[in-house]
Amino acid sequence: MAHFDLHEQEQLTRLKYFWRDWGKYIIAVLVIAVMAYVAEVIWESYTTSRAAKAAIVFNSLNTTKDAATVYKLADSLKNKYPGTEYTPMGLIVAAKLANDNKDKVKAGAYLKWVIKNSKDKGLAAFAMLRLANIYIDEQKFDLALSTLMQKHEASFDVLFYERRGDLYVARNDLTKARDAYKEALEKAGQDQNTANGIQMKLDVIGG
Repeated sequence: MAHFDLHEQEQLTRLKYFWRDWGKYIIAVLVIAVMAYVAEVIWESYTTSRAAKAAIVFNSLNTTKDAATVYKLADSLKNKYPGTEYTPMGLIVAAKLANDNKDKVKAGAYLKWVIKNSKDKGLAAFAMLRLANIYIDEQKFDLALSTLMQKHEASFDVLFYERRGDLYVARNDLTKARDAYKEALEKAGQDQNTANGIQMKLDVIGG
């Protein structure tokens, strides 16, 4: 029994010295862990709240046809909720309306913002294609080509090559147009509907 008490005392003594030497570090680690957890909870709550507010703005933007209101809501998304997924989607909607209303400067500005800031690479690629279309319509062919040469989501390759073909047709450079359309056909693979549309363009220019 005495041996047990002595052993127990040794354990307590070791624990005391251990806590004296390491206790403050253990407490510091625990405090940091708790603070990190609290910060994460607060951040998640904050981002969720912002996303919910952005969703309301996007829904309003997407259901109105008044151009001034759409632009105001798009600017609100861009300025107040730049990091949410709804902002690039809202700006693409606003860009389409601006382009339909012949305001290509405003449409281009919205699309450039999406290209530069969207975390969704698919939306960024879609915006590049829309921007290239605007440049082609304005006969700004060099800008269109530089847009279509930008790095983009690989799943959009077929559309980028097809749009390059459209660009070269607009420039009356049919040799390069054929090459671009043929590359698009290869990228289309088993997507027969897409391939048929590209083949029709190729046939028109004598592919």
